[in-house]
Order: sequence, then C-alpha cells, then structure tokens
Amino acid sequence: MKQSLRSWMADSGKEAGLRRVNDLVNPMGYEVTALLAQIEESDPAPVHFTAVRSLDGRPGNFSLLFNAYATRQAVGTVLDLTAGSWRELLERYLDRERELRDPVVVADAPVQQHVVTGADVRLEALPFVRHVEHDGGPYFTPITVSRKPNGWGHNLSWNRAMYLDRDHMGVHVSPRQLWGLHREAENDGRDLPVAMVLGHHPAFHLASAARTPLEVDEFAVAGALLGEPLEMVPSRTFGADLMVPAQAEVVVEGRLLAGRRAAEGPFGEFMRYLGPQKLSHVLEVDAVTWRDDPVVLGIFTGYADHLNAHVSIHAGHLAAARTAVPQVEQVAWFRGGGPTTAVISMRKTADGQPMRAAMAVMAPANTLKQVIVVDDDIDVFDAQEVMWAVSTRVRADVDIAVLPNLQGHLLDPSQQGYAGTTGLVIDATWPQGAVRPPTARVPDAAIAEFPLGSYRMEGV
Repeated sequence: MKQSLRSWMADSGKEAGLRRVNDLVNPMGYEVTALLAQIEESDPAPVHFTAVRSLDGRPGNFSLLFNAYATRQAVGTVLDLTAGSWRELLERYLDRERELRDPVVVADAPVQQHVVTGADVRLEALPFVRHVEHDGGPYFTPITVSRKPNGWGHNLSWNRAMYLDRDHMGVHVSPRQLWGLHREAENDGRDLPVAMVLGHHPAFHLASAARTPLEVDEFAVAGALLGEPLEMVPSRTFGADLMVPAQAEVVVEGRLLAGRRAAEGPFGEFMRYLGPQKLSHVLEVDAVTWRDDPVVLGIFTGYADHLNAHVSIHAGHLAAARTAVPQVEQVAWFRGGGPTTAVISMRKTADGQPMRAAMAVMAPANTLKQVIVVDDDIDVFDAQEVMWAVSTRVRADVDIAVLPNLQGHLLDPSQQGYAGTTGLVIDATWPQGAVRPPTARVPDAAIAEFPLGSYRMEGV
C-alpha cells in the first residue's frame, strides 16, 4: 500500500495507540475536542472519529482523525522510527530529512475519485471543527500547496483556515514563503493558485513545517519523510501548473485572492493562547476533490498534538545551531524551552560560542526570542536542571545579553501585531578556564557496592 493516511492507520495505528469513536459526534459543538481534552488528561493517543456531522449539521461522509502527534511514540510511528527519547528522535529525524526524494507523476489519483466544481462547491458539507473556547468560527488546519518560481517545485505551508461562506475561507498566512509568493502575485494583480490538503500521511504534514530553502522542492522533503517518492497528479483546476498529492484524502483547490482580506480568528495557537482576530487572506474555492471514505486529519490546537507537530521546526533549530557551532550537543524547544524560548547544550571550547549558537537559531525563526545556553552536563529537556545552571552559573552583568529590535511573531501575546520585540540570550555555561566546583553526589562506586535490592526494607 502506498504511503497515505489510511496506510499509517492500518500499519502503525496499533503501535501509536490509535482509538476509534464510532458514536456520531458534532465537531462544531466542541464535542470532538471535549473528548480529546479528557483523553489527553488520562492517556494521550490518536483518535479516529468515524461518524461526524458536517458543518450543515447532517451526518456526513467525512471522518476526522486527531492526535497523530499526541505522543513521542506516535510521532515515531509517523516517521517509521523507534526512538527512546526526544533527543534520539530529533537526531534520526535530521538523518531522514536529508534523504530528499523527487516526487513522481502518476495516473491513478485516489484523491480525485469524487470531484465538485464551481457552483456545486458547498464547503458546509465538510466537517469543520470548533477547537477551543472563543474560536472565531469553524476551522480546518490544512497543508497549503503552492508553486515556487524558477522551476523550484512546490511550497508546503501549514495554515489555519476559517469557513466564510460556501466557497470562501479566511486563511492565516505567516510572513514566510507562502506570504511572499502571494505578495509577488498580488503585486502583479494576480490571484495565487493553491491547493489545501485536508489529510495525508502525517509525515507529509510534518514536511510542511520543515525549514526548507526556497530553491528546494518541498514535495521532495515530503518524500524524504515518507521514505518513498510522493505521488502527485495535476490538480483539476490548474492542471500541471499546480500538482497535488495523489494519495491525499481531501483537496480543496482555489486561489488566494489579490487585494482581498477578511476578518479571521481568534484561534487557539501553539503559544497556548488564542491567536488574535486579524485581516487574513481569502481563499476562493474552485473545486473540492476526495477519495472514497475520506478521513480529514486535524490538529488539536493548543494541546500536545499541536506542540509535537512542531518536531520539524525543532529539528531545524538543532541543525542551525550545529552548523554555526559544531560543539552543540542538543537543542530543546517545547521540552525544556517553550514557544519562544530554546535551550542549547554544548561542549564549549571557546568563549563566545554560546552567543554564536544562540544567534544561529534565532536568526531564521521569528518564533524564538529567548535562548539559554548550558554546558553538556545539563539535560536541556529537564527544566529543573536548566534553571539550576541559570541559578548557579550566571552573572547577570556579563552573561545576559538583551537584543532590541528583533522581528517578533504575530502570535506572541507579549507584543502588539507585527511590532518588533526584544530578544534575550542567557549564557549559563562555565567560562573557559574557570574552576568548576565538584557536584554534591554519592560516588558511583558506592552505588555499585551497596545495591538497594540487597537490603530488607519495611514500611512503617
């Protein structure tokens, strides 16, 4: 079976802990996310909702899958990797991402088994979701496919898309590659052709978050993460000018309109706050295609599923830091860091390396504004160890650098809109040549000599 969402569910569902809810659910009444929130509290796992009401309230033909990234084990199955820790998973992800595989054109397109176009398009027949309290409307979390210039292939972007009417959605676009492609088209008075993928193998979705240069075809990155070339076919609306994944579940084809914006939001975001309402791009839908028994893959926003889906970006931070400073051991972002904070560990060989590594991860990512750098004896995924290093190895007058006038992130609630922000680098490493006090710990030899299992121990 070719790599697809259903192949992952069939081959890896059991290992990932996949569960099914067969009762009819209403995703617009918070029923889906209410169940997901309770599952996260008890035993996080991917969940397939097999009977789902569409936006128009009718029992629909589309089912929903959430939490594909809810746990490290689930993410490992997505990448067909066995990893005992996030540290190991990041290393193996980077190895996989480097093995680019060019996409291939195929004749058989399961995603085009059903097609509606033009006046027959009715977005309300799809299972839009209300995720968290105060969401601005019905949402999907699709992957947007667009064409890069100069024959560089396709761009992938993970977006939030809010229902506006039967053939329009408001789309939040961050100021990165998709934003630039639309701005270039808009300056020429043209709409930008795009295709929104509402479900594919979860590795395809991760490819959209990879830190990829503009000249690299992101379909090739998807092939690297899938472990096989991505199959693609001409879109029904734009033909070979815009190719779409043949094994996708649902594809919404249309144009990001030039000179048109609409109110969109609020929406629960990876900062774990509501992203603000704003004037966003508008998608005019020309066609919707889907395969038999389609499954829409969604993100449970603001929860573990959403945070872990950033593993591609996390790995990109690690690669950037090592490129600048090869002595870097590891980078923690959400684990040991936070939405705007990263923690870097290194085997420092020269003073100044911590700042270079910090700049390397901050420069390409407006998500980061704070970096803590520690020695390699500190576990960056353990916040208590990191704060111990900050508490005992930092002198504020020499080890903290404040960086004004950084580009901020629209979703950072500490700033207003697109205003700049202030960065911070904390060097919590020992200075070169410094005398390090010994750590207070029981000798390893004593632990080996007196194993706990050799003693009788009773409760009182």
